[in-house]
Amino acid sequence: MTNVDDRRIALRKRTLRAAKIVFGDYRYTIDCVIRDRSETGARIRSPNAADAPNDFYLFETGQLLKCHVMWRRGDEMGLHFEGEPISVHESADPRLSRFRFMT
Repeated sequence: MTNVDDRRIALRKRTLRAAKIVFGDYRYTIDCVIRDRSETGARIRSPNAADAPNDFYLFETGQLLKCHVMWRRGDEMGLHFEGEPISVHESADPRLSRFRFMT
């Protein structure tokens, strides 16, 4: 029997941090909680997880992380991060200005 943890590239650490699922050209957000996180991905929980697309950005601590959903179970999703984080404070993209004031 293979443990899911054995297939991970990076060790995940438990956390409990508020975040937002961002999609639709940065127009739509869904509140979520990050349950565990690594450099390459995260497990999040949201009562509205079924409404999230398979590819979106995760907004946390002033950064947007491009994500792909690897699995879904009820109100939880396993995410894989793709590419470098985008700092909403350093970006010149006017669509990201609304995120500068979110915590």
